[in-house]
Amino acid sequence: MALLLFLFVGWLGGCKPHPKSTVVVVRLVRNLRSVNGSELDRRILDFEGSDPRVQSGQHIAISSDPDTYDNYKDMLQQQSSNSDAVDLIILDAPDDAKMNPALQLALPQSANVCAGLKTCPAVVPAIIPQQVTGSEREAAQKFVDFLQKAPAS
Repeated sequence: MALLLFLFVGWLGGCKPHPKSTVVVVRLVRNLRSVNGSELDRRILDFEGSDPRVQSGQHIAISSDPDTYDNYKDMLQQQSSNSDAVDLIILDAPDDAKMNPALQLALPQSANVCAGLKTCPAVVPAIIPQQVTGSEREAAQKFVDFLQKAPAS
């Protein structure tokens, strides 16, 4: 009996919960051909190089969909209030929101990230869709906060 108890306890000790992912990926839609494109690339590298983390300790990574290179306007038109494939949308200009009713509704809550992209006084809206929640929302907000500040010279 003691042997069975020892084997059972040993078996339980070997069962470990699956660890949470160590990275929260912010899926970003943006115009890769934008005049802001190369500066945004630099800011993404700056952000990721600062080892950003959400409260749980997970690292934050930014991922741009390469399909937006040729399909930026199509990607914007596909966004809806229940799309879950995107955590952050950075528009070239507020007028880009006119393509999509969901983006028009979200535009008043957007943040202007012109300072981080060195484009002020132009308005560069960053939209975190309302359906983004949890650590993805926290990570997207940290990146937006980062972009609202001018880069160090």
